[in-house]
Amino acid sequence: MYVKRILIPLFVGLISCGGDDRPRPGEPTTVVLWEFGGVPGLRAWVQQAVADFNAARSDIQIELEFRDWATQRESLISTTIVGDGPDIVRVHHKYSIEFGELGGLYALENFPDFPQVKERILDNVWELVEYDGKHYGLPVTMLPFVLAVNTDIMGRMGLEVPQTWDEMLALGPKFAGTGVEPFTMPGGVNLDTAYRFLPLLYKAGGRVFNEDWSAAAFNGPAGQAALEFLVEMKNKGYLPAGSAAYRFDENAAHWSTGKAALSIEGPWWQDIVHGNYDFDLNNLALAQIPTPTEHIGPHESRTLLDVIMIAITGYTKVPNEAWEVVKALDLDHPVWRNPNPTMGGIPTLKAAYAEGVQSDYIDLDQLAIAGANGLGWPGHPAVTQIQRHIADAVNMALTGTLSPKEALDFAAEEVNEVLSDY
Repeated sequence: MYVKRILIPLFVGLISCGGDDRPRPGEPTTVVLWEFGGVPGLRAWVQQAVADFNAARSDIQIELEFRDWATQRESLISTTIVGDGPDIVRVHHKYSIEFGELGGLYALENFPDFPQVKERILDNVWELVEYDGKHYGLPVTMLPFVLAVNTDIMGRMGLEVPQTWDEMLALGPKFAGTGVEPFTMPGGVNLDTAYRFLPLLYKAGGRVFNEDWSAAAFNGPAGQAALEFLVEMKNKGYLPAGSAAYRFDENAAHWSTGKAALSIEGPWWQDIVHGNYDFDLNNLALAQIPTPTEHIGPHESRTLLDVIMIAITGYTKVPNEAWEVVKALDLDHPVWRNPNPTMGGIPTLKAAYAEGVQSDYIDLDQLAIAGANGLGWPGHPAVTQIQRHIADAVNMALTGTLSPKEALDFAAEEVNEVLSDY
């Protein structure tokens, strides 16, 4: 059932009878911040930034709580229903549409200085947090998907980084008998799989939906070609034998231990493979994700881009104080002016890409190119459910349960049923 039909009446009713927990005169205002997920470097920075803010301010105090990344939507639903919870959340950009529509997030247009803030952020990321002409989160970091390359493997074998799907397939025979695959990816029934299929779909000129979002389009020619390419890689032994069961961690371990040369990843990869697997970063390079030899369309070639946003909840009693915290931590703090691989994503702040800025990111230029050409998942309220159907289709094709066309058509039927509720 369409979640709005359930949530809006409850939200209106419950928030209208909520208690008055506004700050009392003479007491500091408490602003509650929920941080969902985050790589270790980001979490350490947040803890220190909050401590520094609290030490410097007597009028506002931040109460910080870390939450599991996988609980974002459930937490936003429950707090929106009861009209009580955190004042600020750090979440995936896809929730800006669903909870902006439901009233669970606060439109930034309510703040007089928002136009000036908006000017400081890269233009192409704002569309990902927009609903009905308003913006429901501040885009803080972006995660463009790129090709991670083990340069030690490629160099020892005298191989060039592939730029097309045909070139990737041509690598396969050269790896025969080496115990190393040319490519690895998560292929299990999980969202990691959908996130590796979509960059290929976008590169081929496909999209998730049709123009008016009334029907699935990922099962069109571009989607079929992308999945046929992956199945061919799998059937020829160019993917790990167990990849159809992989999640992110299994895939990262396989690549980081020198068992595969290439993987579709993003700006988090550098910190993950070094921090978790002690991978030698001298052997890491980033490149653009390969495309079909001949463009398929019907749209232009793009790459997948995720954005992490900081948002103010729609039920906060202290929106102005929350906005002060957002600007202090996620706009004005110097950490966002210097792309830092320990933060898990590259900044959206324009100043981070000014001439003379230094960064420890490997191949930051490749990340920037991908980010500038990035396209996010459609901001549909049911996008997580849709991602699961796409992951199921990829998994069914990789395991041979269905052909690529059959798997995508089946998933499209399921998605169309979801879309019919909206």
